[in-house]
Amino acid sequence: MAFPQSARRFAPALALTAAAGLMLSLAACTVTSNDSGDDGGSGDTSAAEATLAPPTIIKEGTLTVCTGDSAPNIYYDENNELQGVEIDIANALADKLGVTTTLGEYAFAGLIPALQAKQCDVIMGSLYIKPEREEIANFVPYLYSGTAVAVNKENPKKVTGFDDSLCGTKVVGITGATGAASAQEKSDECAANGEEPLAITLVDEATSALQQVLAGQADAFIDTTEIMSYYEQQSDGDLVAVGEPFGKIRIGAATLKENTELNDALDEAFAAMVEDGTYADILAEWGVESNDITQPE
Repeated sequence: MAFPQSARRFAPALALTAAAGLMLSLAACTVTSNDSGDDGGSGDTSAAEATLAPPTIIKEGTLTVCTGDSAPNIYYDENNELQGVEIDIANALADKLGVTTTLGEYAFAGLIPALQAKQCDVIMGSLYIKPEREEIANFVPYLYSGTAVAVNKENPKKVTGFDDSLCGTKVVGITGATGAASAQEKSDECAANGEEPLAITLVDEATSALQQVLAGQADAFIDTTEIMSYYEQQSDGDLVAVGEPFGKIRIGAATLKENTELNDALDEAFAAMVEDGTYADILAEWGVESNDITQPE
């Protein structure tokens, strides 16, 4: 499985670091509004002739989206505006539903609590579809993803991937993310086999993890294939992905269990995006055709 390479020109990593430093706590978020017809939408609202209304959505005429800052799927551009393949998909879905989008940025661990607190209608923030999450939310899948390991180019611990070379190393992951859970599983496996467990540090943002690895404070970073590919490019080779990606999994738009009307509407809107080519166009624009959810696993 190759890492997807983005076709768009991303903002420099230092700019991302500065923007990420502005991320608010889990109790708050950064909110921006977007006219979805101008970015990623087709302009055809045939999937839903009538605009969704409360209580199906929080605010009349607006799909409120909880998202994050997880380049390249979601990131801040040079104008400090959220961009990325998931943002374009969110805008296109809203366009099909005849509404606009309001984006609220949260730390990854705060996404589900924000949805449960009804601070947004839907999560579109690189959220993997996992059984424990399906117990509290309904999902409309829209991308594939996977997990990978990255090290700095010196790689003093000689980490070769998601394998026993990680035993006894210092690993950084993002709080609440699958990469962090994978690190804990590997640590438990190392200990069970009589090897030294991993020393795991959790952070809220990928930029913080990147800084720790490049500074030699952590030996490896475990997170999504998209993040590793992006930061490999942005670091000019200072960060290197090692081993094969693993754990191919679906990313989806999460809505509250009781809000079946919105889930059904999003599902219908996504089907319309696939049918008219909007979905394929968005993936091609970002160079992530390999993450096409309509293709067999």
